Amino acid sequence: MASDVVYKTPSEEIQHSVDFTDLLPDDTSVTASSTVTAVKSDDSADATVIGTVSQSSMLLKAVLQAGTDGEDYTVTFRGRGNSTARDRDVIVEMRVRTKLQGNS
Repeated sequence: MASDVVYKTPSEEIQHSVDFTDLLPDDTSVTASSTVTAVKSDDSADATVIGTVSQSSMLLKAVLQAGTDGEDYTVTFRGRGNSTARDRDVIVEMRVRTKLQGNS
């Protein structure tokens, strides 16, 4: 189950951050070996929707970019603790839509 849902258009680039402070309490930062990956709804990997990834203290940040209109992506932020080397995953669902339609 996703921890967060993000809507964006195919042309948008947005930065999304995950704070691992409460998820990795015995660590003071996430390491450079922390990762952000994405898969499409058919379970195929899609690296094109992940831009620059960076970490600062307990924050893991990624630029979410591009994507196919109508596609839902599962984006996994995997933070690795600096002293424990434990991994913790946070799942974000990214929904790419040219326009949102509601009930009328």
